[in-house]
Order: sequence, then structure tokens, then C-alpha cells
Amino acid sequence: MAKKPVSLFICSACGEEYARWAGKCVSCGEWNSILESTETRLGKFDKKSSPKERKVAYSLPVSIGSVPESEWGRSTTGFSELDLVLGGGIVPGSLVLLGGEPGVGKSTLVLEMCRALAKSGKVLYVSGEESSVQIGLRAKRMKIIDPNILLSSEIYVDKISEMVEDILPKAVFIDSIQTVMKESLLNQVGTITQLRESTQVFLETSKRTGVPIFLIGHITKEGSIAGPKVLEHLVDTVLYFEGDKLNYYRILRAVKNRFGAVGDTAIFEMSFQGLTQVTDRNNLFLTRELEERTGSVLSSVIAGSRSLAVEVQSLVTKSSYGQARRMAEGLDSRRLILLCAVLEKFLDLPLSACDIFANLAGGLHIDEPSLDLAIAAAVASSFWEKPFSGKIGILGEVGLSGEIRSIGQISLRLKELQSLGLEKVFLPKGNWEEAKGLFPQLEISPIRQISELTGIFQKD
Repeated sequence: MAKKPVSLFICSACGEEYARWAGKCVSCGEWNSILESTETRLGKFDKKSSPKERKVAYSLPVSIGSVPESEWGRSTTGFSELDLVLGGGIVPGSLVLLGGEPGVGKSTLVLEMCRALAKSGKVLYVSGEESSVQIGLRAKRMKIIDPNILLSSEIYVDKISEMVEDILPKAVFIDSIQTVMKESLLNQVGTITQLRESTQVFLETSKRTGVPIFLIGHITKEGSIAGPKVLEHLVDTVLYFEGDKLNYYRILRAVKNRFGAVGDTAIFEMSFQGLTQVTDRNNLFLTRELEERTGSVLSSVIAGSRSLAVEVQSLVTKSSYGQARRMAEGLDSRRLILLCAVLEKFLDLPLSACDIFANLAGGLHIDEPSLDLAIAAAVASSFWEKPFSGKIGILGEVGLSGEIRSIGQISLRLKELQSLGLEKVFLPKGNWEEAKGLFPQLEISPIRQISELTGIFQKD
């Protein structure tokens, strides 16, 4: 029996379906956004019919041991740091989402990737936001002139899919996913339904052809639903490009990766000619010219598959207001309040009458418990006006009872601190047995309670 056509009413803003028309969508709150659409509902199988009468076509399942390995290797992006974030390079047939605020440099990064990939084949750059002339001007400024880089201004997803199947490029870049639409849908471009359906088409295209596809998505300051948040479960890898537009440095962070570690970061420097990767992070996040400063402590965090040395800074001053302030930049402000309470209780520091500011040097944003002891040491150093030696590192998580808890991947952290030329590292007692014989050049001292901080500062 033929499927019966029924009338549906769909919200053009959020994609919610209704059985009849309404003036306001109860899902997103938009007015006059519900439009009529005629669709065919898929009926259920008749229970009396046999499996042979159903005539369902499906692909036969195979044994997991007989699945052939891909003959294609990963492709390089031209940046060793970006290859590390992707898990070793671009995986064939993968769907990657590159998100970030407008103007942070996503299109510039894509052109730099096109420069490297075009050396081994054709690259397709589809832009619905800029014309070919505008992209050409930016490419000329960046000195990117390669006939293998193909530009297109197509915005219909089905036509882009056909284009990919005909050309079979090394990679496809969609700039941006908010400007692509599916003709069969009544929803406006950039709505949730258009984003999901278009991404689903790109997902099927990448898996079918083996061509990696990069989707560029914008996010708003409020993190609204028009951004790439609604697409994270569909794609293989999610990268976020972060950084102040007035600052030269940009940080690319992997928040989801099916082919590598999550949390890896790549740092780029923006210039007039384009983006260049920063490989020496120690000069960026650490200031070693001043060996001894009050309120400054060296520590180490885990960023994906590698360790990163950081400098925790703190400033404690007498409060001029009725209520003392607690402000943190690059750190969790709630964690700072908790640590100040622990210091006030177990070290008898009168911090309730002081303004306390904490900062992670270099513009990093990290929320890791292993920085607790370093933050507490920086606050105590600034309060006592006692400098902390630049040859000492501190690692450890602080509990509410003042105990120092163990942390993970201690060998990676110590290796990074040793490469900086540090001579001594204070770490939790729980990690001391594991770490005491790893690096003979480092003097490793265990610490059990936060009250032991008083014994590691230099004497006046």
C-alpha cells in the first residue's frame, strides 16, 4: 500500500514538527516561523508479513577480524603541531569540525593547510561567505598561488557532494557550515535543521569517497545553538581555535578526536603573511630572565598526549573594599577561593582581608587539579613577600583537609620540568615511590600536608 501523504508543520528556526499550524514555536519561542511541509511518513512493518515479504535491503555484517586495514596513510597539514593535535595527520574519510569566534583566523589556517596539501593533489575550498576574488586577495597576500587549489562558491550541500565525488580531491574545506543549505528543506540557512542535515550529507560523502572534509563553524559569545555545539556528536574530530583577536597568538585545541588524544594543543602566531606555528613554548609561557620573584611558581600540566610547563603567578594585596576580591585569569576562580580557604585554615594566613589575583602566564586556560599546590604556593609567596626559587617546581592536588593528593602521568611532568633545567621538584607523597628513580638529575622531595609549604621558601 502506498504511503499516505500527510501535512506537517515545521519550525524554520529550530526544526520542531507540529501536527497543525501555530503562531509561536514552543520549542524556540520564535513567532511566525512554522511553515507547512508535505512529507510521507514511514509506516511500520506489518506483523503478519514474513521477512521475505518485507524486502529490506541492508549491508551484510562482517567479522571484526576480517575488516581490512586502510591502505591510505595520514596526510600532513604542513604544521607538525597541527598534525599532533589531529593524532598524527589527516585521516582519510574523516569529518573534522573547526570552530571558533569570527575573526580568530580559521580561514587563514585553512589556506595554510591548502598550501601543504596542494603539493600532492587537488584541494577543494568551498566558501559561502566570501567570493573567489576575496579569497584570492588573501591568498596573494599569503603568497599562496597553486593551481591545485580549487575555489567554489556553491552553497547547496547536494551539489557540493556531487562535486567531491567527481573531483575526488585530497581534502575539502567548507567555509562555513552556517552558509550551506539543503534545497529540500524549508528551514532558513544556518538553522539547526539545516546544520544537522547538511553535516549528515558531508559525513556520508566523506565515508563513501574517503575524502577528508573540514567544516568551519562559528560560535557566538553566548555559545548559542547556531554554533558548532549541535554538530559535535556527528563529526570525528572537533577543534577549537581560541585567542584574542587583538593578540598575536592563537591556540588550537582538540576537544574530541576519534583518531588521537583529546586535549592536545597547537600554538600559532598571527602575522600579515599568515600563521606560523610556535614550537618553543617555554619562551612563550615562561619568563626565565628573572630567576626569583614573589608570587611566581613553576609547575607542569598534561595537554593531551604531552606535558606542558606553566608559570603560576599570584598577587596578594590589602583590600580597599568592604569585601575582598578573588580573581583568576586562565584558572578556575572557584578553585582559587577554595585554596585560599584551605590556606587560611591550615597556615593561619589572614587572607580574608586581602585581594587575591591569580594568573596563568602566556594566556593559557587550564583547569587541572595538579596545579592546586602551585597556586597555593604562589599565594603564600606573595603574602609573605618571600621569593620562590626559579629552579624549583611544584606538583600536587590539595584536598579540603590540607592533604596533598597524588596526580597522574608523573613521569611526563618531571621530564618536562627537567628539560627546563630545574633542580628540585616537590610532589605528593603518593607519587614519590614511582618518581624517585626516574630522573637522577632531579632532587625529588615528597610533601604530605599543605602546612609544609613554610619550609620550602627561601629565607630572607
